[in-house]
Amino acid sequence: MEMERNSGMKRLLLTAALAALILALVAIIRLRGAVKPGPPRTVVLSMRDYTFNGSNPTLSFRAGERVRFVVRNEETTPIRHNFAIPGLNVPCDRELGPGEIRHVTLTLSRTGTFEYLCCTHRGMGGTLVVARR
Repeated sequence: MEMERNSGMKRLLLTAALAALILALVAIIRLRGAVKPGPPRTVVLSMRDYTFNGSNPTLSFRAGERVRFVVRNEETTPIRHNFAIPGLNVPCDRELGPGEIRHVTLTLSRTGTFEYLCCTHRGMGGTLVVARR
């Protein structure tokens, strides 16, 4: 009888310890998700001579990364430009005249290859690659 009582007590303590461990893990996971992300990475895109940054570069990012695009029309003539990333729901906005700037901040939540472009000038654009973390 004494042996059965000790065995039952051991099982109860083991169950309580396991439950405490599970609760601690759940709390840690929730805290990790509640941590606010740091400041976004800033990417400056200069629009001039029908290109972004002179060569329409491929831009590389990681999934989950916050990015702030600073898009500037740096033409010296009255050429107007625009900016969009259709695959990431960044629509064409109003056209930018020389010297005007558009700020777009987003979190890159999914992987893939996406096009960024000037909605006003066909062929003016590049590739944005979002890789796994």
